[in-house]
Amino acid sequence: MEDLGGLIEINDPEIDPVRIMEEIRQRIRRRREELGYPLPIFPTFGSAAYPGEPEGEDYDIELYFHLRRANQTYHQVSVEAFIVPSPRSSIPILGPLWDRIRREAHNLVLFYVNKLAQRQVAVNRHLVSTLNRMAVQIQEQQRRIKALEEEVRKLREGS
Repeated sequence: MEDLGGLIEINDPEIDPVRIMEEIRQRIRRRREELGYPLPIFPTFGSAAYPGEPEGEDYDIELYFHLRRANQTYHQVSVEAFIVPSPRSSIPILGPLWDRIRREAHNLVLFYVNKLAQRQVAVNRHLVSTLNRMAVQIQEQQRRIKALEEEVRKLREGS
């Protein structure tokens, strides 16, 4: 019986949910490559890359889901112009001038918002890198705890 974080309970020994999820992820990656989706760029120097789900061990599925999503989206912060047509645009001579003033005002705001967004991406990168490292350390601590518990159990049985 396999318990996937309380979401699904599978009682068929021939079904391996970890293998199925990995196959789904591989097919998604292949399909994105076929369609020309840009690959996410993760900095390698000074940051910790997404560690991936631990293989052959129990792990918190929800934690790794959110960690994977954070790694995929931390850099998506820019803002694009969205100017709604104005009824004033149809006024002769002044309409085109009004449109140009609105467009330039929007561009000025976007310039400063996107400069701030660039700084936020740097902060996000550091936060996601920290979470990646913490996830790796927590998983390692869990392995050590299990090993120590097993050692204590053996020592108690030997007494």
